Amino acid sequence: MSNRSDGRIVVVTRASHQSADLTELLRAAGAEVIEAPAIAIVPPLDGGQPLDDALLRLDRFSWVAFTSANAVAATLARSERRGVRRRFDAIKVAVVGRATARRVTTELGREPDLVPERHDAQALAAAFPEPGAGDQCFVPRATHGRPDLADGLRGRGWEVWDVAAYRTVHPSLSDHLVDEVAHADVVTFASPSAVRGHLEQTGGVVNAAVVVIGETTAAECEAQGIDVAAIAAEASAAGLASAALAVG
Repeated sequence: MSNRSDGRIVVVTRASHQSADLTELLRAAGAEVIEAPAIAIVPPLDGGQPLDDALLRLDRFSWVAFTSANAVAATLARSERRGVRRRFDAIKVAVVGRATARRVTTELGREPDLVPERHDAQALAAAFPEPGAGDQCFVPRATHGRPDLADGLRGRGWEVWDVAAYRTVHPSLSDHLVDEVAHADVVTFASPSAVRGHLEQTGGVVNAAVVVIGETTAAECEAQGIDVAAIAAEASAAGLASAALAVG
């Protein structure tokens, strides 16, 4: 990453457990970083019973498809507690992008079988092979997450088990932190839920230039009436940092 900061102030809205890489890259380039997590990851409201039901039937699935690193972490942690983690060895794994792929490699010790060239749920559904007789796909996701992947797969003839593996909530920010955010130069978003959370935290006010990690997050900004200054060239912490440092 060749960009150097001009002393700009950048808001990082990623969940606390996911923000370290982005924060370190920005600070290394000379930016002042305000960490204002717009989301936190917690168990689903249903207690995880539908997820347990799917995990106990893993041998029925030919594929599992993940649209986020959080889905990977939550699903595999639950599978470990249920004693079925090894069953993933016999299932093909599809992921939406590189960050999710890295989490799969870390958790399962192998590369995913399918990563689309364009890193969004529609592209992942389109990249899937045609289903054979009896083929089923397991799609663990966020509660109230976008249905694009499951809908796309069903549209192509797949039988899909679409269950909540986790949910995102929006933590409160102190008045002091909200004031600091209001005077920042750039705010970064790595997910649609972060956009919604940030708006809730700030009373719907975004004064800074908005930089997002990909088209799906950009679409959420558009839906919320927020102008996007830049979209990262690569859906990664490095890509998001570069875009935040380059925006005028």
